Amino acid sequence: MLKAAIITDTATRKSLIIFAIANCILFIIAVISFKYLNLLHFWGLRITNYVIVTLISIYQVNRLIRNNGGYVPFLKAFVLTLFTGIFSFMLFAAFIYVYSFFDPYLAKMFITGSDDSNRLIPAMIVFFEGSGASIIVALIAMVYASRFEDGETS
Repeated sequence: MLKAAIITDTATRKSLIIFAIANCILFIIAVISFKYLNLLHFWGLRITNYVIVTLISIYQVNRLIRNNGGYVPFLKAFVLTLFTGIFSFMLFAAFIYVYSFFDPYLAKMFITGSDDSNRLIPAMIVFFEGSGASIIVALIAMVYASRFEDGETS
């Protein structure tokens, strides 16, 4: 059975920032790929962002376990992955906002059926939707981390 890892606040912040930026870069790559493959109008492909954040979060917890030689307490895993997800979707929302000035098609996709042309709406949708998904991903990562705490995995 593993012992509890002692993870400093600076290591936690560093992990949060690095993995949030990695998530955001992968989100941007996915959106640009879908745009150039002419798949951007398929709304179901947005789930790839949630798959990306899930895989990266599980890797983040696994890396903390490996680097610190002990399990990550489940509540710390929950909070860390939740804030990583929220921060990554905040960065991605900022990208969507800036990118909507260069590609109005992307903004129009989010605002269908409305005469409002506020460019902030797509970014807000991405942020709030991603933050909600981050809660679910954090619960998944918390269950994953608790497996190490309970001694199911070493």
